[in-house]
Amino acid sequence: MRYRLRTLLILLAIMPPLLWIGWTNYEAWKAEQERQAARERLLRERRDLTGIRIRLWQVNTGRLFFPTAPPQPMESPERAEAAERADAPAAPRGVR
Repeated sequence: MRYRLRTLLILLAIMPPLLWIGWTNYEAWKAEQERQAARERLLRERRDLTGIRIRLWQVNTGRLFFPTAPPQPMESPERAEAAERADAPAAPRGVR
C-alpha cells in the first residue's frame, strides 16, 4: 500500500472540517453574488423604465426636444490661471 493507515486517519480527521468551512464560505459568497446580480438587474430595469416614462411624458406634453451636447465641466481657478499663463507670450531671454 502506498499510504499507511496513520496517514489515512489523519486525512479523515482533517478533511471534513476543512470541507465544511469551505462549503459554508462558498454558500455565503454565492448568496451575495445572487443578491448583487438581482440588485443590478432591478436598477437596470428601473433606469430603463424611467427613460421610457420621461420619453412618453415628453411626447405627450409636446416637450420632445433633440438632445444637445452635455455641458462642459467648470474649470477650477488654478487650472484657469495655468491655462492663461500657458497662453501668455514668453518673455525674451535676459529680460525679467
